Amino acid sequence: MEPILQIVIAFSILIIAFALTYLLIETARTVSSLREVLNLLKTELEPALKSVNGVLTTVNDVTTTAHKNIGMLRNVVATAIGATVIGASKFFSKDRGFIQGFKNGFSKFKK
Repeated sequence: MEPILQIVIAFSILIIAFALTYLLIETARTVSSLREVLNLLKTELEPALKSVNGVLTTVNDVTTTAHKNIGMLRNVVATAIGATVIGASKFFSKDRGFIQGFKNGFSKFKK
């Protein structure tokens, strides 16, 4: 092999070795930075997630209580409407009630 060719090959191998060394150093720095970011996320995210979980539990409790109270209110309103309808039907019934009493009283004043 010619000496110039050997020099070119050696120089090329040397350049590749330096590039690979630089690449390995940068990869190590990137992995180190990534570890720091992950540790920071872990320390910051865990309390935040616990807080969010607490808020969601509170919202769920409020929703459940509201749902129960709306059901009770629905029953009260239905009972009140039912009582009103029953009272109104007695009030306006032909056999008894305000209208019949009014008619009976009015008929006595006619005489």
